[in-house]
Amino acid sequence: MKATDIMSYSQINETDKTYVDEIKASILANGWQGSPILVCESQGRLITGSHRLAALKDIYDNEWVFDLDSLGDVAEPVDDILDAWCEENDCTIDDIPYDCLSQVFAGTWVEQYADNIIEW
Repeated sequence: MKATDIMSYSQINETDKTYVDEIKASILANGWQGSPILVCESQGRLITGSHRLAALKDIYDNEWVFDLDSLGDVAEPVDDILDAWCEENDCTIDDIPYDCLSQVFAGTWVEQYADNIIEW
């Protein structure tokens, strides 16, 4: 998914402005680096990436000449993984352990980004 596809999504965590500014500077200098932002597309919500989304929104709001879509895909929907985990655990997306996402994503393609996901 492109950055413009997730601009309306809400952050899931509080953000630190200094860190957001560092991410913004990195994006402007180097493009998109690292793991994708994980989203639940069907509900229009983030699973990871509050700081990265805040940086993208800052670029969108303040860097008029920068084309966010030139970054390529910055987010990946994980609805199928979330649905399977919720079914297996007889719960809803609201019950996902955001502070320990390894419970949800271990053994899936997301695991390749484990070192980049603080909540892993």
